[in-house]
Amino acid sequence: MDPLQRQEAVQQFMKLLAENGQGGQAMDLSALMWYMDGMNRQFEAVLAELQEVKEQLAQEKRPSVRKAMKNAVSALEEKALAVRDKLTGLWEKITQCAANAVRDFKEMGVSALDGALSMLGVKKALEAIQEGVSSLAADARKSIENVERMGHDLRSAGAHLKNVGRALLGKEAQVVNGGQEGRFQSVVLAPMRATQRLLSGINNATLAAIGNVERLEAVAAKAREAQAERTALKPGKRLEKKPSVRKDLEAKKLEAACAVASLDREHKPPEAAR
Repeated sequence: MDPLQRQEAVQQFMKLLAENGQGGQAMDLSALMWYMDGMNRQFEAVLAELQEVKEQLAQEKRPSVRKAMKNAVSALEEKALAVRDKLTGLWEKITQCAANAVRDFKEMGVSALDGALSMLGVKKALEAIQEGVSSLAADARKSIENVERMGHDLRSAGAHLKNVGRALLGKEAQVVNGGQEGRFQSVVLAPMRATQRLLSGINNATLAAIGNVERLEAVAAKAREAQAERTALKPGKRLEKKPSVRKDLEAKKLEAACAVASLDREHKPPEAAR
């Protein structure tokens, strides 16, 4: 399923929710997808900023400085790619299961809509992404602090050497305090600080998305309970095990469909999955 088809599947899914008295769920799902799209764009911006750092490092003539900073940036880039891949996988999983729910709606009715997202484990996946983003942000802060400290030490060492020369000439020594950031350090730190701000935005968006999922799950649970109560209170009908067994079979059918979609995605080559 290409990106356009996935988008159309989600739109159809939200339309069915709205048409079947679940407009609130449709709005929360729309907000969830909006947050996830924004997170993906911010990850692209993070990777672009880290690439800028790499380009600036290529101009550094001190091997020890270049190597230390390059290792730190490469670690950040690798971690950012891993977290972004989790987000991409979750996006594909949601859209595929939405397509399955649309397909099964004619046969299973509203229960196909109520159970679709609750079976995906979206909240757990988002929480794992949020943990990854928090860890990445902490690494970015540490890298920035290391670069700042390295620059301070280098400038202080340079100032000490200058004071030795001043002493030989009989001049008064200058106070050594590290001075302001040099041009090279500034152009390296600028994209790294931008990366940190972007990661903060991704973290906030992830927390908001988790809130949307919690509302989706709560509303879906209430809808299932209300449906069960309506079925039980219908006049002239006795409570039997058959309806519940049928509902269990329907739920298992949808869960199996979602699981198959997930396995298909996991076994695709990287190029096809994206």
